[in-house]
Amino acid sequence: MILQYSPFFFPLLLSGGLTGIIAYISIRNRSNPVALPFAVLMGAVTLWTTAYAVQLITADLATTLFFTDLEYIGIVTVPVAWLLVVLCYTGRPRYVTARNVGLLMIVPAIVVLLVATDPLHHLYYSLIYPGQVAGSVLWIFTRGPLFWINVGYNYILLIVSLILLASRFSGAPAVYRRQILILGIAVIVPVLANFVYLSPIDPVPGLDLTPFTFTAVGIILAVGLFRYHLFLTLPVAYPQVFSAISDGIIVADISNRILDLNPAAQTIAQVPGELIGKVITSPFPQLSVFVANDGCIAESHQEIVIPNESSSRWYDVTCRQLRISGQSPTGHLFILRDITDRHMALDALASAHRKLNLLSTVTRHDMMNKLTGLMVYLDLIRSTHDPAVRDRYLRQVDEIARMIRDEVAFTRDYQEMGVKSPAWQDLSACIASAKSQVDLGKIRVTEDCRGTELFADPLLVKVIINLLENAVRHGGSRLSMVRFSCRHEGDSLVIVCEDDGTGIGDTDKGRLFARGFGKNTGLGLFLSHEILAGTGLFIRENGIPGQGARFEITAPSGSFRVTGDTFLR
Repeated sequence: MILQYSPFFFPLLLSGGLTGIIAYISIRNRSNPVALPFAVLMGAVTLWTTAYAVQLITADLATTLFFTDLEYIGIVTVPVAWLLVVLCYTGRPRYVTARNVGLLMIVPAIVVLLVATDPLHHLYYSLIYPGQVAGSVLWIFTRGPLFWINVGYNYILLIVSLILLASRFSGAPAVYRRQILILGIAVIVPVLANFVYLSPIDPVPGLDLTPFTFTAVGIILAVGLFRYHLFLTLPVAYPQVFSAISDGIIVADISNRILDLNPAAQTIAQVPGELIGKVITSPFPQLSVFVANDGCIAESHQEIVIPNESSSRWYDVTCRQLRISGQSPTGHLFILRDITDRHMALDALASAHRKLNLLSTVTRHDMMNKLTGLMVYLDLIRSTHDPAVRDRYLRQVDEIARMIRDEVAFTRDYQEMGVKSPAWQDLSACIASAKSQVDLGKIRVTEDCRGTELFADPLLVKVIINLLENAVRHGGSRLSMVRFSCRHEGDSLVIVCEDDGTGIGDTDKGRLFARGFGKNTGLGLFLSHEILAGTGLFIRENGIPGQGARFEITAPSGSFRVTGDTFLR
């Protein structure tokens, strides 16, 4: 090994040190998907630069060929590693697999083998001869036919990488545009230097200018890392975000033809097949209000109703104009947000408010009548001296007082109805909660409604409690079982509560849910009816007298959902 002085040694060593430090910083952030391929890229650049620096201070051919072989491991790795970096950075890490990396490295592996065995075939370098640059020996390599195959492969990988980066530039936020610009400059600078080195206009024949540019590349990447948080935040792939949004998104051109839509919008349309290219009012006739008004001015809002297989859904539609840099509109963006649950809750609250106002009027009138009766009995008590008559009047006073107390208790429960928004409630959980709050004794309660949810007032559990209490109180001595079951009836769901008690007589069925009817307070079933009616549920009794009571709660389409199939029959 014969060493010599070269003015290029220390600049190249500085460049290799800088890229080596960047490789070390990258490998420490392994949680980032770009970190590993970027560390490999910087490591390959460091090997290329350092091996070339040592090659320039060796004067003998044997040592030069050894470091050339070593240098080529870095040279052939750089384009492949760069492509992997870009794939991860642009949201395509699924393509960075062991199989794909292995396929990409086939040509580089062959090239390294050809370079190492070149003295045997001279197909990669047809001739090697000494030259002189800056007072030192520089071995000049005449390129053979296989050399250009490697060049072509490397440039293809670099061009593909630049195309992938450019595809993310348009429409990206400003911070990501700066990152993409930094990455683009970092690869274009050495590519231009390499192109000059391979062309007839090379200012210093035989001296590879590419490694010298890595100092600039290192500085550019350092600025990107510390100034623009390069690789700390990655631009999420647009298709992934577009597909993941739960709102329906539709992009239409100025002629209202669909350019793109996400899976949520495809589901809302309920139209099979390809929708792109169709006029938007074909799959979405409800959006004709925007089309009739020539689209939307800046931003417009409208609520629409779209029927589906089982019910109708409410959507809040936002229409926004699409324009580029102050130019005339180029199209429209439609965002459809499902607000069905909100509409149902608002309707239920409005219904509850109306009923509360009615209750306030009726209850005030009833209590005034009862208090008037109470005052009459108190006057009668004061005016009589007969102990028997006085006891009879006191019993009437006690009864009126009990009725007032029960009515106050009822109004307390009733006023809670509608205070909280209706919500989806698991029916099995409500039945289990009600069972724990009622003294059932030896009565057995069963249910087979697992996986069923009702959109109802939070007081739904009070309805079930009232049904169980009525069974216990009026079922008689033969009562031993209460059973809850569910079945589909057309588009509706029917929840059945039946027992094996004495049942309800035909003369009472018509007044069963009337306010004040009953042997106890006369308010329980009335309250149950009102709680259910607030969200469109309906209760009736259709049992056979003498064979047990049977209550059926009907939930219309849209007010129930089933996650299991335990009762589908």
